Parts: sequence; structure tokens; C-alpha cells
Amino acid sequence: PIELANPISAELSVMRPSLWPGLVQTVQYNLARQVPRVRVFESGLRFLHGEPELLQEPMLAGAIIGDGLPEQWAETSCQVDFYDIKANVEALLTPNGHLAHCRFEAAEHPVLHPGQSARILRGDQELGWLGQLHPVLAKSLGLSGALYLFELRLPVLASGDLPAFEALSKFPS
Repeated sequence: PIELANPISAELSVMRPSLWPGLVQTVQYNLARQVPRVRVFESGLRFLHGEPELLQEPMLAGAIIGDGLPEQWAETSCQVDFYDIKANVEALLTPNGHLAHCRFEAAEHPVLHPGQSARILRGDQELGWLGQLHPVLAKSLGLSGALYLFELRLPVLASGDLPAFEALSKFPS
């Protein structure tokens, strides 16, 4: 991470290379207050080392933990899994026509579970990552259930095919 010369506090002494730490902190906060089903997202900048100068990249990230459905009498409880977070990402990629051109490729990320992580690609361009937080990290953070995360590059989501409007007929059918 990029260290700040004059930080506000010791906790804020580096610039964030990912939105995930903030989301994990929010999940921990909610779980500590007996909220068993958490769904959060954040849109913001991440900061990376660039060739000539600092690179600021707009990102969209999300996290889910707990039951897949809200508590109800007609359904049995089941925990979220990899396919729940993948469905959320697919829903984000669908409106601008990105989903048809994207693929999910099994890959390893240092923060994610080796068997439940995927890189999201559009051609050769990396759009982001999704997967389960590594169990060792989850245990060290005191998380009791499986936490699933995604992070996408926002400029790529903003581009794409716009739906075209076609005027309605003036004459009744």
C-alpha cells in the first residue's frame, strides 16, 4: 500500500489498494450487533502505484454473509455460497451487455479461498474478482460464517451498450 506522509491517525496511515477491508469492517460491525444476514456494497477509489504517478481507480465492491433468504416460515435457512455472489455480479454485468462478453476464470487471489475464487475477464481485460474470503483470514477476523466478496472496475461497467428507445405506434393495433 501507499503510505501517507501526514496521516490523520495510525489506522489511516496508508491509502487503500482495495475496497474489501472497509466492507469486511462493516460486516464485522453488523455481526457484532446481532444482524445475522448482511448485504453491503461500496463504490469508491482504490489507490495503486502507477508508472509516472499515483493511480486512482474507481471500483464497485460488495460483500454478503448469512442466510440466502430473509427469515420466513415457508423456507428453511441456507447459507449464501459462491453462486449467490456470482449471481449478484452477473446482475451488474447484464444491463449494459457485458455479461455476454465476460467469462469467469478460476484463479487464485491472496485474500480469497483458493477453491472458491474467480477472476472476471472481458477478452484479455480484467474486470475484477469474486470469491470467498480465505478461511484463515475469516478466522483471524472472528467471522463465524463464510464471507463472499466481489470487486469490479467501475469505468468498464459504465461503458457498454445503451438500450435504444423506439417510438410507440400512433395507431391502435
